[in-house]
Amino acid sequence: MIVLHTVRYGDTSLIVHGYTREDGRMSFMLKGAFGSSAKRRPSRAGVALLHPLSIVDYVATRSPRASMAYLREYSPKYRLHSLREDFRKMSVAMFVSELLYRTLLHSERDEELYDFLEDAVLRLEAMDGSPANFHIWFLDRYAAFLGFPFEKGFNLDFNPFTPLQVSRLNSIHECGFEAAMSVPMTGNDRKELIEAILKWLEYHTGSRIELRSLEVLHRISKI
Repeated sequence: MIVLHTVRYGDTSLIVHGYTREDGRMSFMLKGAFGSSAKRRPSRAGVALLHPLSIVDYVATRSPRASMAYLREYSPKYRLHSLREDFRKMSVAMFVSELLYRTLLHSERDEELYDFLEDAVLRLEAMDGSPANFHIWFLDRYAAFLGFPFEKGFNLDFNPFTPLQVSRLNSIHECGFEAAMSVPMTGNDRKELIEAILKWLEYHTGSRIELRSLEVLHRISKI
């Protein structure tokens, strides 16, 4: 499972939203995640492993009376150290996980999409250089999985991209991963391009995409 989002539930429980290879998008109840003391600290040491885009092996059980499955066991499939320690990668991971949480709403099984997402997380973890272009590379591929590839929109009535942005998107789409990370852009260039991409996705999904992590990502990209 790839963790997309977690939220406290009651005093001691945690709801974990994730994307699984077996069942698509799923939500799990993790009971006893937090202690009942006033400080309400995590009672399970492994709760910290459920960070944005963490990949875990898990065991869950279902009850016909419950609205979601219970997460019984989980362990990291990969140790993603840099996603937890490198603030640049952390900001990218927060953006990508929130984007997936807001847009990946269907629950159908899609092994190809899952494999792409897992590969993308591992690419981000393994990067030595700047991840400043990673989210744009990711969005180019992800939009195609959603059925809205950017290149189909360049000649349509609704085209939120400037000619320069079209050129940059084409470059990132056509070149390999390493070359895509080196496409020159300023922090403001990336900000405007991401805003145009989100307009493109909003137009086709018919829903507003508001990401709290976007401002953090913009600030980090200027460093």
